[in-house]
This record gives sequence, structure tokens and C-alpha cells, in this order.
Amino acid sequence: MMKILCKFGLVWLFVALCAACDDHETPQDVVMQKGLPLSGSQEFPAKQTQATGWADVSYNKTTHMLTFTLNWANLTDVPTGAHIHGTAARGSNAGIKFDFFAAVPRTTTGSYSSSVPVDGTSLNESDLLNGLYYFNIHTSVNPGGEIRGQIEFYDQPHVVVKKGIPLTGLQQVPPVSTVSWGTVDVMYNKSTHLLSYFIKWQDLTATPTGAHIHGTATRGANAGIQHDFFTNFPKTRSGEYSNSVMVDGVKIKEAELLNGLYYFNIHNIIHPAGEIRGQIEF
Repeated sequence: MMKILCKFGLVWLFVALCAACDDHETPQDVVMQKGLPLSGSQEFPAKQTQATGWADVSYNKTTHMLTFTLNWANLTDVPTGAHIHGTAARGSNAGIKFDFFAAVPRTTTGSYSSSVPVDGTSLNESDLLNGLYYFNIHTSVNPGGEIRGQIEFYDQPHVVVKKGIPLTGLQQVPPVSTVSWGTVDVMYNKSTHLLSYFIKWQDLTATPTGAHIHGTATRGANAGIQHDFFTNFPKTRSGEYSNSVMVDGVKIKEAELLNGLYYFNIHNIIHPAGEIRGQIEF
């Protein structure tokens, strides 16, 4: 019996040691985000391109190193520039902070990995963790940038995220019968008070004549415009768009936002009150 207990004791000791090793191999000071999208729709103004891409990023708060892997496909031409830009939220542009073009493959489809110190000068840790830098790949066809991807870390206590919020005609008041649909990804940063969003839509019955955030209103009720983002919104029946807005406590208030009292609405000439709507609910 004692031999059996000893064997079980050794087994549990081995399991505990392995668990301790796993904890050690996953540092608590590292934040990661995989699959950040790169697209022409994130450029400002948005670019029409078949190119796509994604980024995996990791930041170590102890070594202050940002490590990343970029993947891209179907650029209109080989890259003529590749950088991290900042500081800028979605829907605005900024200068180059880290130029890694020299080592990037000159291919329309490719991959590249590198690291950069977050030194407090070119790159600042607070701005990085608040989503104020972005990747940009430039080409001769789109010298200002063909695909862009915001560097955002979602798993942080001051960040709330909701992906795939549906945009439908049935959410309109009164409901609209339409084959059109869409989705919205939203991220709210409680430190910067920025609401960032990435909206996609398909098969509107006519080109958009308005695109807004409305509030305050629950599902089943209507309200006025609080954020008009139509100026740079693509005037296409299907498309994508990315932007951000300050939750300033006047037009948009934090408590009402987190309680689901604002909604996206896309309007057109056939449905002037809105064809598809999506309630912002975290």
C-alpha cells in the first residue's frame, strides 16, 4: 500500500511541476493579439482593393519589445513601403514611427516577421496598448497605403469588445423587409474614451445616403443622430468602413453606450429612415 501511495505521490508531484513550468512559460507581462485584419477599408480614405492581410502581435511589458508577423495577399503591385504609423485612432492618419521596409519581401503575396523596441520615443507603451498605432503597406498604385491594420490588444481590463453585431432590416422601427445585411465590430477604450468600429454591409437596395450612430434608444425605439460618419463612407451598395468617435459625455455618453442605448443605421433613397440597423451591445 505504501508503495502505491508513493507512486501516486510522485505522479501528482510531476503534474504539479509541469503546471508550474507551463505558468513560467506564459509570462503574465505579455499581451498578445492574433489575426488583426489588414484591409483597404481601414485606410483613410478607404481604398478599393482586392488585397487582404492579417497581423499577429505580441508585446512584452518587461523587455518593452513589440514582436509582429504580417501576412498579405493580392496587392496591386509589390510593396513600396511598409511601416508602423502613429499616433492615430481608426479614421485618421499619422506619420511613420518604425520603417521595416528594407527587409520586407518584394512580392504581392508574402509574410514578414520582426520586433521593435517600445522605447518611449518613437513608440510609446501607453499609446500602443490604447490602439493608437497601425501597420501600413504601400504600393505604387496606392502610395498612401493599400492595406492598413490597427494594432489593438483586446484582452485588457480597460477595453470592451463586441464582434459581429448584426445589421438587419428587422431591427429598423418599423421593420424593413430587405435582403441587405451587415455586421459591426466595436471596441470601447475606457481610458481614452474612444469607440472604434469596423462596419461591413451587403446588398443595399440603393447606394447609401446616410450612415450614423443614433441614440439614445433601446431596441424597438428610434432616436436622433449623435455621430455622422457619412462624409467618408463608401457610396457603394456593398462595402466596408472603419472609424472611431470620442465618447465625450455630450453626444455619446459612456453609461448609455455600455447599456446598449446607441445604434448604427445606414440609410438610402428607398429607405430614407434606414434600411439596416444594429444595436451597439457589449
